[in-house]
Amino acid sequence: MLYTCRLARNSNEAQITAYVEYFGQFTSEQFPEDIAELIRNRYPSKENRLFDDVLATFVLHHPEHGHAVILPIISCIIDGILDYDKSCPPFASFISLVSPSSEKEYSEQWALACGEILRILTHYNRPIYKVVQQSGDADRSSGGIHASTSKSADSEPSMPSMHHERKTLRPLSPWITDILLAAPLGIRSDYFRW
Repeated sequence: MLYTCRLARNSNEAQITAYVEYFGQFTSEQFPEDIAELIRNRYPSKENRLFDDVLATFVLHHPEHGHAVILPIISCIIDGILDYDKSCPPFASFISLVSPSSEKEYSEQWALACGEILRILTHYNRPIYKVVQQSGDADRSSGGIHASTSKSADSEPSMPSMHHERKTLRPLSPWITDILLAAPLGIRSDYFRW
């Protein structure tokens, strides 16, 4: 049974490596648009698939193309298409990428990829202001917009009584936090140094 599981994992790793190498052949000027279209077509999805691990592993092998992979995911989060959940795709694959299972997996390339992921996420972790409109007030005030202007010049103009509540959101913060919690001390200290 253990042998079968190990064999399945090895064949899965072989598939991931094969797809990463395949993707690597298409890193031309058109690559960011192509990968963005692939990502938009596959998310949101609750199902863990080979594609999720391929994305994370691709960033590991090609940190210089980290932007091309991570930016479409970020845009899905910011647009509200994809909700962050550390146990769901594609986030689980990126979090498991930064927490290597053995000392052998630590390398300069791995550290570079982790740093690149964190840099991109932090760069785009700007506050987003969502305006929440009070529906009752909006309905009452919309009737007064077209009111007659035959009032005297001395009277104060009536202001619509709409109340907008600005909510500040940083949708990437949980992803950054979970990656930092999964990452070893070296990556965390590097992150806070820059």
